[in-house]
Amino acid sequence: MSVVAAAPSVATPSGPTERFLADKRTLQFKEAWPYIDGSDPQWRPRYQQLLGLEALFPSLPNNNFPFGGTFSFPQNRNQVLEGFPPPQVVSTLIQSYFSTFESTHRLVYRQEFADELNAFWINNAQLSEEWLAQFSMMLALGCQAAPGRALASTGRTVEDWTDMFLDAAQFFLGRSPYFAAPTLTTLRTLCLAAIARMMEIVKGGDMSHLVVLMGYVSRLALTMELHRKTSLFPDMSPFEAEMRKRIWVTVQLLDLDVAMRTGTSYLYREQDADIPLNINDTDFHRTEHGWILQARWAAPGVLTDSSFQIKLAGLLPLLTNAINAVNSPTRPPIEQEKLRAWDSQLRQKLQDAESVLTKPPYGQADNLDRVNTQISFLRVLVHRTLLGLHYGYICALRAGQFRDSSMSVMQSSIALLRTQHTWHMQSRSMAGSNRASTSSAPGFLEPLEQTAIPLSWLSDLCHDDFGVAILHIILTIRRGDFDAIKQGGGLPSRTGASAILRQSLELKRARASRSIPHFREYVGLSISAGCLQSIDSGEPMLQTLLEIAGQIEQTVIQSRQDLLWAQTNNPFSGQAELPPDPFGFVGFAQ
Repeated sequence: MSVVAAAPSVATPSGPTERFLADKRTLQFKEAWPYIDGSDPQWRPRYQQLLGLEALFPSLPNNNFPFGGTFSFPQNRNQVLEGFPPPQVVSTLIQSYFSTFESTHRLVYRQEFADELNAFWINNAQLSEEWLAQFSMMLALGCQAAPGRALASTGRTVEDWTDMFLDAAQFFLGRSPYFAAPTLTTLRTLCLAAIARMMEIVKGGDMSHLVVLMGYVSRLALTMELHRKTSLFPDMSPFEAEMRKRIWVTVQLLDLDVAMRTGTSYLYREQDADIPLNINDTDFHRTEHGWILQARWAAPGVLTDSSFQIKLAGLLPLLTNAINAVNSPTRPPIEQEKLRAWDSQLRQKLQDAESVLTKPPYGQADNLDRVNTQISFLRVLVHRTLLGLHYGYICALRAGQFRDSSMSVMQSSIALLRTQHTWHMQSRSMAGSNRASTSSAPGFLEPLEQTAIPLSWLSDLCHDDFGVAILHIILTIRRGDFDAIKQGGGLPSRTGASAILRQSLELKRARASRSIPHFREYVGLSISAGCLQSIDSGEPMLQTLLEIAGQIEQTVIQSRQDLLWAQTNNPFSGQAELPPDPFGFVGFAQ
């Protein structure tokens, strides 16, 4: 398929949920289409009312993010900085960023940034506008996972601070020479802006804006020649060379993720960049001549701070070849032999990465949460790609012909939703720890307590991956393939799959109030599941969906109210409480 498997499940009249289910190969669900796109005349008025709930979400005209917008503060550098929170809050937000996004999207060298932040507190005039733009973006992302107590004393909500930091990032970026004289800091800032768009924390704009932004980021990286061997630049220091390698891997990762979400192609065709060195961050030391590498890099089998990104770099060529083949509108369908080869290679590379990352010393207890996050993120990338690869062989026109693909799609869908569940349970556990904790903010280079970082940030970053997995389970239930494919595949029964579906929708419900895209996704998936429920029960589809609509309406109104109350009244809650786990994931039992 082209757009289908690589796109998120957002329920707008022209959104990818509709494109997924209206694909000409998905004919087994054609009876649901008039309700999914709101074209049924009896259903349309209620459907429009549901879409009208978007008015409950604050929205700002930010279509040009991060290149400009309407600012809510006087356009003066010092006045903007005076609006930032006190140092102890900033320290916690920065630590939150490094404990989360930097673990999967490596961009900023921690020790160098610590020096820069110290210089900022001494005299912020020493720092350039481009550094301040990067700093503001890091703070905005840090808000998404910071302990609730970090912002409790400021009198402002997480959403307020996020909007303020995003505005500040645009303000400073617009006053930097990002077009005339871009630097690695410019590129980092734009990568962080792309992550912010994928997190759905930027109000205004749509998915096409993410494609355009990532296109600019990609072209800028190529212009700066990050895709070339650093040996071609003999005057470049080893430190700068290593930073370029790390940023280049992250740029490729972001471009791949955007291609998956939007059904577009990954851009890079020719490159010879080296992968990052197998070293620890402490192997670099600051001297009067700058940062120097004082240790030889470790052998391939030795675990270091760079191991995750090295394994990611090894996966990216295979992932991108597969996604480009899936999303191409001109290439012929993937042949079975090629599909089986890619499937086997992807699974083997994932297994290799898992075995390497869990070895001591990097896999010891003090790094275990970080390693588990990295491994589960790699699993999401691989299984999302496998869904795209196999989709063309399980659609209606080929239904029943390729049981291996049907089994693979279900295995990957289950794996994705297992990850969704694991992250949810970890976030619930950590939310309780946050409420109980009253310790002061840590120093910048001191690690936050592991209990302070729920994985809800990663759930939001990957929310479209889980949405697509839910749609695949809906279609598999509709096709009635379970009896034929579950033998030997470790798959649940049809009853078990239905329980998984209900639970995953419940987790989507818990995040529905976060943003308009989350809300649209929840509406689209709920309507699709409601159509399936009607087909199974034999009840009129309109009647079933009217009941579903009432549940959606009640959920969104209540959750928005709860979220606003939590942000303004609860001193230890930076986001709405997650609901109890109603199914205990027992749906995976046969």
